[in-house]
Amino acid sequence: MKIDLKTLPYSARGSYMVFSEVPADFRGNGNRAGLYLRTVHGFFYTPLVAKLTLYSRAQRGAEGACGSREAAESAGGEGEKTELSCESTLEDTVLCLQTGDGAVRLCFADDRTVYVRGSGPALVLDFLTETGPYDYIYEIPSPAGRLYMANCYKNNNRYLIVPRRGTAELDQQWEISSSLFSRLCFSGPEFEFVIREIDTEWDHTLPELTFEEAAAAMSRGFAAFSEEMPSFPPELSETARKAAYLNWSSIVRPAGFLRREAMFMSKNWMCNVWSWDHCFNAMALAGSHPELAWNQFMIMFDYQDPTGLIPDSVNDVHIVWNYCKPPVHGWALRRMRERMNLSREQKEEACAALGKWTEWWMGFRDYDGDGLCEYNHGNDSGWDNSTAFSALPPIATPELQAFLIIQMDETASLCDELGMPERASYWREKSDALMGRFLKGMFRDGLPVAVRSGSHEIVENESLLPYVCIILGERLPEDIRRKMLRELSGTRFLTEYGFATESPASPCYRSDGYWRGPIWAPSTLLILDGLERCGETELARSTARRFVKMAEKSGFAENFDALTGEGLRDRAYTWTSSVWLILALAYC
Repeated sequence: MKIDLKTLPYSARGSYMVFSEVPADFRGNGNRAGLYLRTVHGFFYTPLVAKLTLYSRAQRGAEGACGSREAAESAGGEGEKTELSCESTLEDTVLCLQTGDGAVRLCFADDRTVYVRGSGPALVLDFLTETGPYDYIYEIPSPAGRLYMANCYKNNNRYLIVPRRGTAELDQQWEISSSLFSRLCFSGPEFEFVIREIDTEWDHTLPELTFEEAAAAMSRGFAAFSEEMPSFPPELSETARKAAYLNWSSIVRPAGFLRREAMFMSKNWMCNVWSWDHCFNAMALAGSHPELAWNQFMIMFDYQDPTGLIPDSVNDVHIVWNYCKPPVHGWALRRMRERMNLSREQKEEACAALGKWTEWWMGFRDYDGDGLCEYNHGNDSGWDNSTAFSALPPIATPELQAFLIIQMDETASLCDELGMPERASYWREKSDALMGRFLKGMFRDGLPVAVRSGSHEIVENESLLPYVCIILGERLPEDIRRKMLRELSGTRFLTEYGFATESPASPCYRSDGYWRGPIWAPSTLLILDGLERCGETELARSTARRFVKMAEKSGFAENFDALTGEGLRDRAYTWTSSVWLILALAYC
Protein backbone atom coordinates (compact mmCIF):
# COMPACT_ATOMS: atom_id res chain seq x y z
CA MET A 1 0.00 0.00 0.00
CA LYS A 2 1.14 3.56 -0.66
CA ILE A 3 1.95 5.47 2.49
CA ASP A 4 2.67 9.11 3.11
CA LEU A 5 5.61 9.25 5.50
CA LYS A 6 4.58 12.79 6.44
CA THR A 7 1.54 11.32 8.18
CA LEU A 8 2.09 7.59 8.75
CA PRO A 9 5.49 6.70 10.25
CA TYR A 10 7.35 3.51 9.43
CA SER A 11 8.14 1.34 12.43
CA ALA A 12 7.52 -2.13 13.85
CA ARG A 13 6.03 -3.69 16.94
CA GLY A 14 8.25 -3.17 19.95
CA SER A 15 10.62 -0.71 18.32
CA TYR A 16 11.54 2.80 19.45
CA MET A 17 13.04 3.45 15.99
CA VAL A 18 10.86 5.31 13.51
CA PHE A 19 11.28 6.61 9.97
CA SER A 20 9.20 9.55 8.82
CA GLU A 21 9.29 12.73 6.77
CA VAL A 22 9.84 15.71 9.00
CA PRO A 23 9.19 19.39 8.19
CA ALA A 24 11.97 21.98 8.40
CA ASP A 25 12.87 23.31 11.86
CA PHE A 26 10.73 20.68 13.56
CA ARG A 27 10.04 21.83 17.14
CA GLY A 28 12.89 24.31 16.84
CA ASN A 29 15.54 21.68 16.04
CA GLY A 30 16.90 23.71 13.10
CA ASN A 31 16.70 20.68 10.82
CA ARG A 32 16.16 20.58 7.08
CA ALA A 33 12.98 18.97 5.80
CA GLY A 34 13.37 15.34 4.77
CA LEU A 35 13.31 11.69 5.71
CA TYR A 36 14.62 10.99 9.21
CA LEU A 37 15.41 8.15 11.52
CA ARG A 38 13.77 9.23 14.77
CA THR A 39 13.59 7.82 18.27
CA VAL A 40 10.44 7.73 20.38
CA HIS A 41 12.36 7.13 23.59
CA GLY A 42 11.55 9.82 26.10
CA PHE A 43 8.59 11.53 24.42
CA PHE A 44 9.74 13.95 21.69
CA TYR A 45 12.20 16.44 23.13
CA THR A 46 15.15 15.35 20.96
CA PRO A 47 13.62 12.90 18.50
CA LEU A 48 15.80 13.35 15.40
CA VAL A 49 18.60 10.79 15.12
CA ALA A 50 19.73 10.93 11.48
CA LYS A 51 18.65 12.35 8.15
CA LEU A 52 18.54 9.88 5.25
CA THR A 53 19.22 11.60 1.95
CA LEU A 54 19.30 10.00 -1.50
CA TYR A 55 21.76 11.50 -3.99
CA SER A 56 22.04 10.82 -7.70
CA ARG A 57 25.14 8.80 -8.60
CA ALA A 58 25.64 10.79 -11.81
CA GLN A 59 25.74 14.14 -10.03
CA ARG A 60 28.14 13.35 -7.22
CA GLY A 61 31.13 14.43 -9.31
CA ALA A 62 34.67 13.49 -8.56
CA GLU A 63 34.58 14.15 -4.82
CA GLY A 64 33.79 10.58 -3.83
CA ALA A 65 30.67 9.09 -2.40
CA CYS A 66 30.30 11.63 0.39
CA GLY A 67 32.38 14.46 -0.99
CA SER A 68 32.49 17.57 1.13
CA ARG A 69 29.60 18.41 3.42
CA GLU A 70 28.96 21.60 1.43
CA ALA A 71 28.94 19.76 -1.87
CA ALA A 72 26.56 17.13 -0.59
CA GLU A 73 24.17 19.70 0.78
CA SER A 74 24.12 22.00 -2.21
CA ALA A 75 25.28 20.70 -5.53
CA GLY A 76 27.45 17.77 -6.34
CA GLY A 77 29.75 17.97 -9.32
CA GLU A 78 27.68 20.31 -11.50
CA GLY A 79 26.29 22.68 -8.87
CA GLU A 80 22.73 21.39 -9.32
CA LYS A 81 20.51 20.08 -6.55
CA THR A 82 21.31 16.41 -6.07
CA GLU A 83 18.78 15.32 -3.46
CA LEU A 84 16.22 12.93 -4.97
CA SER A 85 12.52 12.77 -4.21
CA CYS A 86 10.99 9.36 -3.77
CA GLU A 87 7.65 7.60 -3.65
CA SER A 88 6.95 5.57 -0.51
CA THR A 89 5.12 2.27 -0.50
CA LEU A 90 4.74 -0.47 2.06
CA GLU A 91 5.02 -4.04 0.80
CA ASP A 92 4.00 -6.19 3.75
CA THR A 93 6.39 -4.65 6.28
CA VAL A 94 9.12 -3.47 3.86
CA LEU A 95 9.37 0.25 3.17
CA CYS A 96 10.21 0.94 -0.47
CA LEU A 97 11.59 4.32 -1.54
CA GLN A 98 11.45 4.50 -5.33
CA THR A 99 13.36 7.16 -7.30
CA GLY A 100 14.10 7.70 -10.97
CA ASP A 101 17.63 6.46 -10.27
CA GLY A 102 16.72 3.28 -8.42
CA ALA A 103 15.30 2.22 -5.10
CA VAL A 104 16.10 1.91 -1.41
CA ARG A 105 14.31 -0.66 0.76
CA LEU A 106 14.14 -0.79 4.54
CA CYS A 107 12.93 -3.57 6.77
CA PHE A 108 12.95 -4.25 10.49
CA ALA A 109 14.50 -7.54 11.53
CA ASP A 110 13.46 -7.06 15.16
CA ASP A 111 12.59 -4.20 17.47
CA ARG A 112 16.20 -2.95 17.58
CA THR A 113 17.47 -3.74 14.07
CA VAL A 114 16.81 -2.23 10.65
CA TYR A 115 18.20 -3.46 7.32
CA VAL A 116 18.71 -0.97 4.48
CA ARG A 117 19.36 -2.05 0.88
CA GLY A 118 19.74 0.18 -2.15
CA SER A 119 20.51 0.17 -5.84
CA GLY A 120 21.05 3.23 -7.99
CA PRO A 121 21.29 6.32 -5.77
CA ALA A 122 23.77 6.85 -2.97
CA LEU A 123 22.38 7.22 0.53
CA VAL A 124 23.84 9.62 3.08
CA LEU A 125 23.14 8.99 6.77
CA ASP A 126 23.69 12.32 8.53
CA PHE A 127 23.70 12.01 12.31
CA LEU A 128 23.06 15.71 12.87
CA THR A 129 25.74 16.17 15.47
CA GLU A 130 25.50 19.94 15.08
CA THR A 131 22.32 19.76 17.20
CA GLY A 132 23.89 18.18 20.26
CA PRO A 133 27.18 18.01 22.19
CA TYR A 134 29.35 14.90 22.47
CA ASP A 135 27.92 13.32 19.31
CA TYR A 136 30.28 11.55 16.93
CA ILE A 137 30.88 8.30 15.05
CA TYR A 138 33.80 6.04 15.84
CA GLU A 139 35.11 3.11 13.86
CA ILE A 140 35.28 -0.37 15.38
CA PRO A 141 37.79 -2.85 13.92
CA SER A 142 36.23 -6.21 13.30
CA PRO A 143 37.02 -9.43 11.43
CA ALA A 144 33.78 -8.77 9.57
CA GLY A 145 35.13 -5.45 8.24
CA ARG A 146 34.65 -1.86 9.25
CA LEU A 147 31.89 -1.22 11.74
CA TYR A 148 30.73 2.15 13.03
CA MET A 149 29.16 3.24 16.31
CA ALA A 150 27.16 6.48 16.30
CA ASN A 151 27.12 7.98 19.76
CA CYS A 152 23.97 10.16 19.85
CA TYR A 153 24.15 11.81 23.24
CA LYS A 154 21.29 14.15 22.42
CA ASN A 155 19.01 11.13 22.07
CA ASN A 156 20.57 9.09 24.90
CA ASN A 157 21.13 6.34 22.33
CA ARG A 158 23.88 4.63 20.39
CA TYR A 159 23.55 2.95 17.02
CA LEU A 160 25.80 0.28 15.53
CA ILE A 161 26.08 0.57 11.74
CA VAL A 162 27.20 -2.57 9.94
CA PRO A 163 28.09 -2.20 6.22
CA ARG A 164 27.37 -5.43 4.37
CA ARG A 165 27.64 -4.57 0.67
CA GLY A 166 28.93 -1.70 -1.45
CA THR A 167 31.09 1.20 -0.28
CA ALA A 168 30.79 2.98 3.05
CA GLU A 169 32.61 6.28 3.65
CA LEU A 170 32.73 8.26 6.90
CA ASP A 171 32.90 12.03 6.78
CA GLN A 172 33.03 14.00 10.04
CA GLN A 173 34.82 16.94 11.63
CA TRP A 174 36.06 16.48 15.19
CA GLU A 175 36.33 19.51 17.43
CA ILE A 176 37.39 19.36 21.11
CA SER A 177 34.90 16.80 22.48
CA SER A 178 32.43 16.09 19.69
CA SER A 179 32.03 16.28 15.94
CA LEU A 180 30.63 19.30 14.18
CA PHE A 181 28.99 16.84 11.79
CA SER A 182 29.07 13.09 11.24
CA ARG A 183 27.97 11.48 8.00
CA LEU A 184 28.13 8.03 6.50
CA CYS A 185 27.62 7.59 2.77
CA PHE A 186 26.73 4.24 1.19
CA SER A 187 27.07 3.65 -2.53
CA GLY A 188 27.84 1.12 -5.23
CA PRO A 189 25.81 -0.63 -7.88
CA GLU A 190 24.16 -2.12 -4.80
CA PHE A 191 24.69 -1.33 -1.14
CA GLU A 192 23.38 -2.73 2.11
CA PHE A 193 23.88 -1.90 5.75
CA VAL A 194 22.26 -2.57 9.11
CA ILE A 195 21.42 -0.14 11.92
CA ARG A 196 21.10 -1.63 15.40
CA GLU A 197 20.00 0.33 18.45
CA ILE A 198 22.30 -0.37 21.41
CA ASP A 199 20.73 -0.02 24.86
CA THR A 200 23.83 -0.26 27.06
CA GLU A 201 26.79 -2.14 25.57
CA TRP A 202 27.21 -3.91 22.27
CA ASP A 203 27.47 -7.66 22.86
CA HIS A 204 29.73 -8.16 19.80
CA THR A 205 27.09 -10.10 17.91
CA LEU A 206 26.39 -9.17 14.31
CA PRO A 207 23.16 -9.50 12.31
CA GLU A 208 23.01 -12.94 10.72
CA LEU A 209 19.80 -12.80 8.69
CA THR A 210 19.75 -11.87 5.04
CA PHE A 211 17.57 -8.94 4.03
CA GLU A 212 15.00 -11.38 2.65
CA GLU A 213 14.97 -13.43 5.85
CA ALA A 214 14.58 -10.31 8.00
CA ALA A 215 11.73 -9.03 5.86
CA ALA A 216 9.97 -12.39 5.92
CA ALA A 217 10.26 -12.69 9.71
CA MET A 218 8.76 -9.25 10.31
CA SER A 219 6.06 -9.88 7.74
CA ARG A 220 5.05 -13.03 9.60
CA GLY A 221 4.84 -11.04 12.83
CA PHE A 222 2.48 -8.48 11.33
CA ALA A 223 0.47 -11.17 9.56
CA ALA A 224 -0.03 -13.01 12.85
CA PHE A 225 -1.29 -9.78 14.43
CA SER A 226 -3.56 -8.70 11.57
CA GLU A 227 -5.01 -12.17 10.95
CA GLU A 228 -6.39 -12.20 14.49
CA MET A 229 -8.36 -9.05 13.74
CA PRO A 230 -12.02 -9.44 12.72
CA SER A 231 -12.84 -9.62 9.02
CA PHE A 232 -14.29 -6.54 7.34
CA PRO A 233 -16.29 -6.02 4.15
CA PRO A 234 -14.07 -5.89 1.04
CA GLU A 235 -14.61 -2.15 0.58
CA LEU A 236 -13.15 -1.56 4.06
CA SER A 237 -10.33 -4.10 3.95
CA GLU A 238 -7.56 -1.69 2.88
CA THR A 239 -8.44 0.86 5.57
CA ALA A 240 -8.74 -1.93 8.13
CA ARG A 241 -5.25 -3.12 7.18
CA LYS A 242 -3.89 0.40 7.63
CA ALA A 243 -5.57 0.60 11.02
CA ALA A 244 -4.07 -2.75 12.03
CA TYR A 245 -0.63 -1.64 10.80
CA LEU A 246 -0.85 1.63 12.72
CA ASN A 247 -1.80 -0.12 15.96
CA TRP A 248 0.79 -2.89 15.52
CA SER A 249 3.62 -0.53 14.61
CA SER A 250 2.81 1.88 17.46
CA ILE A 251 3.61 -0.72 20.13
CA VAL A 252 6.89 -0.37 22.04
CA ARG A 253 8.65 -2.98 24.15
CA PRO A 254 8.90 -2.71 27.96
CA ALA A 255 11.71 -0.31 28.89
CA GLY A 256 12.43 2.13 31.68
CA PHE A 257 9.18 3.01 33.42
CA LEU A 258 7.16 0.89 30.99
CA ARG A 259 6.63 -2.54 32.49
CA ARG A 260 4.42 -3.92 29.71
CA GLU A 261 4.19 -3.71 25.96
CA ALA A 262 2.65 -0.28 25.42
CA MET A 263 0.73 1.02 22.44
CA PHE A 264 1.78 4.64 22.11
CA MET A 265 -0.86 7.09 21.04
CA SER A 266 1.37 7.74 18.03
CA LYS A 267 4.93 7.29 16.85
CA ASN A 268 4.65 10.63 15.10
CA TRP A 269 4.66 13.31 17.77
CA MET A 270 2.34 12.06 20.55
CA CYS A 271 4.81 9.40 21.68
CA ASN A 272 3.31 8.59 25.04
CA VAL A 273 0.50 6.74 26.82
CA TRP A 274 -2.20 8.94 28.31
CA SER A 275 -4.59 7.82 31.02
CA TRP A 276 -7.72 7.60 28.97
CA ASP A 277 -6.39 7.13 25.44
CA HIS A 278 -5.14 3.66 26.41
CA CYS A 279 -8.69 2.51 27.19
CA PHE A 280 -9.85 2.95 23.60
CA ASN A 281 -6.93 0.90 22.31
CA ALA A 282 -7.70 -1.79 24.88
CA MET A 283 -11.33 -1.95 23.72
CA ALA A 284 -10.31 -2.38 20.08
CA LEU A 285 -8.00 -5.27 21.01
CA ALA A 286 -10.37 -7.02 23.43
CA GLY A 287 -12.00 -9.38 20.96
CA SER A 288 -8.86 -10.33 19.02
CA HIS A 289 -5.80 -9.89 21.27
CA PRO A 290 -7.00 -10.32 24.85
CA GLU A 291 -3.56 -10.42 26.48
CA LEU A 292 -2.42 -7.27 24.70
CA ALA A 293 -5.78 -5.65 25.44
CA TRP A 294 -5.39 -6.41 29.14
CA ASN A 295 -1.91 -4.92 29.19
CA GLN A 296 -3.18 -1.75 27.53
CA PHE A 297 -6.02 -1.46 30.03
CA MET A 298 -3.90 -2.05 33.13
CA ILE A 299 -0.77 -0.16 32.06
CA MET A 300 -1.61 3.08 33.87
CA PHE A 301 -2.52 1.24 37.06
CA ASP A 302 1.10 0.05 37.24
CA TYR A 303 1.82 3.53 38.62
CA GLN A 304 -1.22 3.94 40.86
CA ASP A 305 -0.37 6.09 43.86
CA PRO A 306 -1.29 4.88 47.40
CA THR A 307 -4.05 7.52 47.35
CA GLY A 308 -5.53 5.83 44.26
CA LEU A 309 -4.44 8.46 41.73
CA ILE A 310 -3.08 7.33 38.37
CA PRO A 311 -0.79 9.64 36.37
CA ASP A 312 -1.70 11.78 33.41
CA SER A 313 0.78 10.13 31.07
CA VAL A 314 3.80 7.88 30.95
CA ASN A 315 6.58 6.78 28.64
CA ASP A 316 9.85 4.99 29.22
CA VAL A 317 11.54 8.00 30.89
CA HIS A 318 8.77 10.31 32.13
CA ILE A 319 5.73 10.03 34.39
CA VAL A 320 3.54 13.14 34.50
CA TRP A 321 1.52 13.82 37.67
CA ASN A 322 0.49 17.45 37.06
CA TYR A 323 -2.86 16.35 35.68
CA CYS A 324 -4.97 13.22 35.55
CA LYS A 325 -7.55 12.02 33.06
CA PRO A 326 -11.25 11.15 33.42
CA PRO A 327 -12.31 7.85 35.04
CA VAL A 328 -13.48 6.17 31.82
CA HIS A 329 -11.94 2.92 32.97
CA GLY A 330 -15.05 1.31 34.42
CA TRP A 331 -17.00 2.15 31.26
CA ALA A 332 -14.16 0.79 29.11
CA LEU A 333 -13.88 -2.43 31.10
CA ARG A 334 -17.63 -2.95 30.81
CA ARG A 335 -17.30 -2.83 27.02
CA MET A 336 -14.17 -4.99 27.02
CA ARG A 337 -15.91 -7.70 29.04
CA GLU A 338 -18.56 -7.94 26.36
CA ARG A 339 -15.84 -9.30 24.07
CA MET A 340 -13.35 -11.08 26.35
CA ASN A 341 -13.33 -13.21 29.47
CA LEU A 342 -11.26 -12.28 32.51
CA SER A 343 -9.55 -14.74 34.81
CA ARG A 344 -10.24 -14.51 38.53
CA GLU A 345 -6.81 -12.95 39.01
CA GLN A 346 -7.59 -10.28 36.40
CA LYS A 347 -10.94 -9.56 38.03
CA GLU A 348 -9.26 -9.14 41.40
CA GLU A 349 -6.66 -6.85 39.88
CA ALA A 350 -9.27 -4.72 38.12
CA CYS A 351 -11.56 -4.58 41.13
CA ALA A 352 -8.81 -3.29 43.40
CA ALA A 353 -7.54 -0.76 40.85
CA LEU A 354 -10.98 0.64 39.98
CA GLY A 355 -11.98 0.81 43.62
CA LYS A 356 -8.91 2.86 44.59
CA TRP A 357 -9.27 5.08 41.51
CA THR A 358 -12.92 5.83 42.31
CA GLU A 359 -12.21 6.49 45.99
CA TRP A 360 -9.51 8.97 44.97
CA TRP A 361 -12.01 11.01 42.99
CA MET A 362 -14.52 11.02 45.84
CA GLY A 363 -11.88 11.82 48.45
CA PHE A 364 -9.64 14.29 46.64
CA ARG A 365 -11.76 16.02 43.99
CA ASP A 366 -14.84 17.21 45.88
CA TYR A 367 -13.58 20.53 47.15
CA ASP A 368 -16.91 22.00 48.23
CA GLY A 369 -18.14 18.79 49.86
CA ASP A 370 -21.37 18.62 47.88
CA GLY A 371 -20.75 15.02 46.79
CA LEU A 372 -20.08 15.98 43.15
CA CYS A 373 -16.55 15.63 41.82
CA GLU A 374 -14.66 18.35 40.00
CA TYR A 375 -11.84 18.80 37.55
CA ASN A 376 -8.87 20.99 38.47
CA HIS A 377 -8.22 21.80 34.82
CA GLY A 378 -9.55 21.03 31.37
CA ASN A 379 -6.58 18.68 30.90
CA ASP A 380 -7.99 16.47 33.67
CA SER A 381 -11.14 15.93 31.61
CA GLY A 382 -9.19 15.04 28.47
CA TRP A 383 -10.97 17.96 26.76
CA ASP A 384 -8.10 20.32 27.45
CA ASN A 385 -9.44 23.66 26.19
CA SER A 386 -13.18 22.93 26.11
CA THR A 387 -15.40 25.95 26.72
CA ALA A 388 -16.78 24.05 29.71
CA PHE A 389 -13.59 25.31 31.40
CA SER A 390 -13.88 28.93 30.30
CA ALA A 391 -14.28 29.85 33.99
CA LEU A 392 -11.53 29.28 36.52
CA PRO A 393 -11.66 25.67 37.78
CA PRO A 394 -12.46 23.61 39.78
CA ILE A 395 -15.44 22.75 37.60
CA ALA A 396 -17.97 19.95 38.11
CA THR A 397 -19.26 18.44 34.86
CA PRO A 398 -22.03 15.92 34.24
CA GLU A 399 -19.97 13.34 32.34
CA LEU A 400 -17.46 13.07 35.22
CA GLN A 401 -20.26 12.00 37.56
CA ALA A 402 -21.57 9.59 34.89
CA PHE A 403 -18.14 7.98 34.52
CA LEU A 404 -17.93 7.49 38.28
CA ILE A 405 -21.44 6.05 38.51
CA ILE A 406 -20.63 3.49 35.80
CA GLN A 407 -17.27 2.74 37.42
CA MET A 408 -18.98 2.08 40.74
CA ASP A 409 -21.48 -0.22 39.02
CA GLU A 410 -18.71 -2.13 37.24
CA THR A 411 -16.74 -2.50 40.47
CA ALA A 412 -19.89 -3.84 42.14
CA SER A 413 -20.31 -6.40 39.35
CA LEU A 414 -16.71 -7.56 39.81
CA CYS A 415 -17.30 -7.87 43.55
CA ASP A 416 -20.36 -10.04 42.90
CA GLU A 417 -18.36 -12.33 40.63
CA LEU A 418 -15.56 -12.55 43.19
CA GLY A 419 -17.95 -13.57 45.95
CA MET A 420 -17.78 -10.29 47.88
CA PRO A 421 -21.47 -9.34 48.36
CA GLU A 422 -20.81 -6.74 51.07
CA ARG A 423 -18.37 -4.84 48.86
CA ALA A 424 -20.82 -5.11 45.97
CA SER A 425 -23.55 -3.56 48.12
CA TYR A 426 -21.15 -0.82 49.21
CA TRP A 427 -20.46 0.21 45.62
CA ARG A 428 -24.11 0.04 44.56
CA GLU A 429 -25.09 2.28 47.45
CA LYS A 430 -22.36 4.71 46.42
CA SER A 431 -23.60 4.61 42.83
CA ASP A 432 -27.23 5.25 43.76
CA ALA A 433 -26.29 8.12 46.06
CA LEU A 434 -24.12 9.78 43.41
CA MET A 435 -26.89 9.30 40.84
CA GLY A 436 -29.26 11.25 43.06
CA ARG A 437 -26.79 14.11 43.54
CA PHE A 438 -25.99 14.08 39.83
CA LEU A 439 -29.63 14.47 38.80
CA LYS A 440 -30.18 17.22 41.35
CA GLY A 441 -27.05 19.27 40.69
CA MET A 442 -25.98 18.74 37.08
CA PHE A 443 -29.08 19.74 35.10
CA ARG A 444 -30.99 22.95 34.40
CA ASP A 445 -34.28 22.75 32.54
CA GLY A 446 -33.55 19.11 31.76
CA LEU A 447 -30.19 19.73 30.04
CA PRO A 448 -26.70 18.99 31.43
CA VAL A 449 -24.57 21.89 32.68
CA ALA A 450 -21.08 22.51 34.02
CA VAL A 451 -20.88 24.40 37.32
CA ARG A 452 -18.17 26.07 39.36
CA SER A 453 -17.18 24.50 42.65
CA GLY A 454 -18.74 26.12 45.69
CA SER A 455 -20.97 28.71 44.01
CA HIS A 456 -22.57 26.20 41.63
CA GLU A 457 -22.62 29.03 39.10
CA ILE A 458 -23.28 27.69 35.59
CA VAL A 459 -20.34 27.91 33.19
CA GLU A 460 -21.89 29.06 29.94
CA ASN A 461 -20.60 26.98 27.04
CA GLU A 462 -21.54 25.32 23.78
CA SER A 463 -19.40 22.23 24.33
CA LEU A 464 -20.46 18.66 23.63
CA LEU A 465 -18.70 17.59 26.85
CA PRO A 466 -21.70 17.77 29.24
CA TYR A 467 -23.72 15.60 26.82
CA VAL A 468 -21.31 12.70 27.20
CA CYS A 469 -23.36 11.78 30.30
CA ILE A 470 -25.75 10.20 27.76
CA ILE A 471 -23.65 7.06 28.41
CA LEU A 472 -25.92 6.44 31.42
CA GLY A 473 -28.62 5.47 28.92
CA GLU A 474 -31.84 4.28 30.48
CA ARG A 475 -30.68 5.23 33.97
CA LEU A 476 -31.45 8.81 32.95
CA PRO A 477 -35.05 9.96 33.51
CA GLU A 478 -37.15 9.90 30.37
CA ASP A 479 -37.64 13.68 30.18
CA ILE A 480 -33.88 14.31 30.43
CA ARG A 481 -33.16 11.63 27.83
CA ARG A 482 -35.70 13.13 25.47
CA LYS A 483 -34.30 16.65 25.75
CA MET A 484 -30.69 15.49 25.37
CA LEU A 485 -31.53 13.35 22.35
CA ARG A 486 -33.27 16.30 20.74
CA GLU A 487 -30.06 18.34 21.03
CA LEU A 488 -27.85 15.48 19.82
CA SER A 489 -29.98 14.57 16.82
CA GLY A 490 -30.41 18.16 15.62
CA THR A 491 -27.90 20.52 14.06
CA ARG A 492 -26.43 21.96 17.26
CA PHE A 493 -23.55 19.45 17.29
CA LEU A 494 -24.20 16.95 14.49
CA THR A 495 -22.51 17.74 11.18
CA GLU A 496 -22.10 15.86 7.92
CA TYR A 497 -19.13 14.06 9.51
CA GLY A 498 -20.24 13.52 13.08
CA PHE A 499 -20.41 15.25 16.45
CA ALA A 500 -18.49 18.53 16.72
CA THR A 501 -16.98 19.06 20.17
CA GLU A 502 -18.15 22.69 20.12
CA SER A 503 -21.31 23.73 18.36
CA PRO A 504 -20.41 25.24 14.96
CA ALA A 505 -22.83 28.07 15.83
CA SER A 506 -20.77 28.97 18.91
CA PRO A 507 -18.67 32.17 18.81
CA CYS A 508 -15.88 30.05 20.31
CA TYR A 509 -15.98 27.45 17.50
CA ARG A 510 -12.68 27.01 15.68
CA SER A 511 -12.14 24.65 12.75
CA ASP A 512 -8.76 23.59 14.20
CA GLY A 513 -9.62 24.51 17.77
CA TYR A 514 -8.67 21.21 19.42
CA TRP A 515 -11.64 20.60 21.76
CA ARG A 516 -13.42 23.73 20.55
CA GLY A 517 -14.88 22.29 17.38
CA PRO A 518 -13.13 19.30 15.78
CA ILE A 519 -14.55 15.79 15.77
CA TRP A 520 -12.64 13.31 17.93
CA ALA A 521 -12.75 9.52 18.03
CA PRO A 522 -13.30 9.11 21.82
CA SER A 523 -16.14 11.63 22.06
CA THR A 524 -17.76 9.95 19.06
CA LEU A 525 -17.62 6.48 20.59
CA LEU A 526 -18.86 7.70 23.98
CA ILE A 527 -21.86 9.51 22.49
CA LEU A 528 -22.68 6.56 20.22
CA ASP A 529 -22.53 4.20 23.20
CA GLY A 530 -25.01 6.43 25.00
CA LEU A 531 -27.32 6.61 21.99
CA GLU A 532 -27.38 2.82 21.79
CA ARG A 533 -28.20 2.57 25.49
CA CYS A 534 -31.06 5.00 24.93
CA GLY A 535 -32.41 2.84 22.11
CA GLU A 536 -31.38 5.28 19.35
CA THR A 537 -29.73 2.60 17.24
CA GLU A 538 -30.39 4.18 13.86
CA LEU A 539 -28.90 7.53 14.85
CA ALA A 540 -25.90 5.71 16.28
CA ARG A 541 -25.47 3.66 13.09
CA SER A 542 -25.74 6.59 10.69
CA THR A 543 -23.31 8.72 12.73
CA ALA A 544 -20.84 5.86 13.06
CA ARG A 545 -20.82 5.43 9.30
CA ARG A 546 -20.12 9.13 8.86
CA PHE A 547 -17.06 8.78 11.07
CA VAL A 548 -15.90 5.62 9.29
CA LYS A 549 -16.12 7.29 5.86
CA MET A 550 -14.37 10.42 7.13
CA ALA A 551 -11.40 8.41 8.46
CA GLU A 552 -11.24 6.41 5.21
CA LYS A 553 -10.82 9.69 3.38
CA SER A 554 -8.67 11.65 5.85
CA GLY A 555 -6.73 8.96 7.70
CA PHE A 556 -6.47 8.25 11.40
CA ALA A 557 -5.87 11.82 12.49
CA GLU A 558 -5.87 12.98 16.07
CA ASN A 559 -9.02 14.95 15.25
CA PHE A 560 -10.96 16.24 12.25
CA ASP A 561 -12.43 19.48 10.98
CA ALA A 562 -16.12 19.10 11.84
CA LEU A 563 -17.29 20.88 8.68
CA THR A 564 -14.89 19.50 6.06
CA GLY A 565 -13.76 16.18 7.54
CA GLU A 566 -10.10 17.13 7.01
CA GLY A 567 -7.60 15.39 9.30
CA LEU A 568 -5.88 17.63 11.85
CA ARG A 569 -2.87 17.58 14.18
CA ASP A 570 -1.09 14.22 14.61
CA ARG A 571 -2.12 12.23 11.55
CA ALA A 572 -1.48 8.72 12.83
CA TYR A 573 -3.24 8.44 16.20
CA THR A 574 -4.03 5.02 17.58
CA TRP A 575 -7.22 5.82 19.45
CA THR A 576 -8.61 7.00 16.12
CA SER A 577 -7.64 3.77 14.33
CA SER A 578 -8.94 1.79 17.31
CA VAL A 579 -12.30 3.57 17.34
CA TRP A 580 -12.51 3.15 13.55
CA LEU A 581 -12.03 -0.61 13.98
CA ILE A 582 -14.70 -0.72 16.70
CA LEU A 583 -17.24 1.27 14.70
CA ALA A 584 -16.55 -0.39 11.34
CA LEU A 585 -17.03 -3.79 12.95
CA ALA A 586 -20.23 -2.81 14.75
CA TYR A 587 -21.98 -0.69 12.13
CA CYS A 588 -20.63 -1.46 8.64
